[in-house]
Amino acid sequence: MKTRWRNHTLRMLLRTGIGAATLAALTGCSRGRADSVTVGSKDFTEQFIVAELMAQTIEARTGLEVRRRTNLGGTMICHNALRQGGIDLYAEYTGTALKNILGLDAETGDAADILQAVRDAYRRDFDLVWLTPFGFNNTYTITVRRDFAEEHKLAAISDLAPIAHTLSAGFTAEFAVREDGYPDLKKAYGFEFGSARDMDPSLMYRAVAGKQTDVICAFATDGRIAAYDLVVLEDDRAFFPPYDAAPVVRADILQRHPPLAEALHMLGGLIDDATMRRLNREVDEKNREPAAVAREFLLSQGIITKE
Repeated sequence: MKTRWRNHTLRMLLRTGIGAATLAALTGCSRGRADSVTVGSKDFTEQFIVAELMAQTIEARTGLEVRRRTNLGGTMICHNALRQGGIDLYAEYTGTALKNILGLDAETGDAADILQAVRDAYRRDFDLVWLTPFGFNNTYTITVRRDFAEEHKLAAISDLAPIAHTLSAGFTAEFAVREDGYPDLKKAYGFEFGSARDMDPSLMYRAVAGKQTDVICAFATDGRIAAYDLVVLEDDRAFFPPYDAAPVVRADILQRHPPLAEALHMLGGLIDDATMRRLNREVDEKNREPAAVAREFLLSQGIITKE
């Protein structure tokens, strides 16, 4: 099984253009002082906010120095940086871990079963620990403009089948190649779009709203869905698994710093989908800093206090 997963990881690195030099730069750095931890993140707004939520909670509740290495890149960069010591923890999503990291299919669509399967495999094969999920499910969604949905009577992804060959799609680079993305979506639904191009997550929403593309792979917790009056199409074939977000931490770090797990458990179940959409919108639409948005939320929950 380990060989299968290593091969799967290598394929993803090659397909997303991540070379050995990049990984060496990320994982070759010092782990820092013995009384510090390093929090990493992927390269989009929600990850910046959640990284700050974790970092500020750790600082306030453990006294540990926190080093931030945000905006590292996609899933495979963060996963390998975590395994090889470039970072000590970051937020990952259960569906991403199941299909993109482990290369497995869900036996059921039950979120608790998927979390347990991922938790067991990560601990057994990577010596990584999944802590309590934050409470939100940032699943992929296939999303269109409201006027476009009304014109073509679109309510579910299957409704796209008759016209898909005439449509243009805008996808993130990861969605374009991931097994839980466009390649297997085509198989599950039996159609493909006339054209599909890679787009930065920050540009996708404006592109579809501005009619530069017809369809995008939005994120369920993204506040820009409401901001641009977009419509999420029902995943009527249950293609996408749950994407419950949770802290993933190296086991040796938890052993070295026992208060760390207790501090991060304070965030468990605290952030539902609506709350995460609101926090994302504060950054994306109001141009606020992720650190300030995270601090405001933690203050409101009593997890940190004003100095």
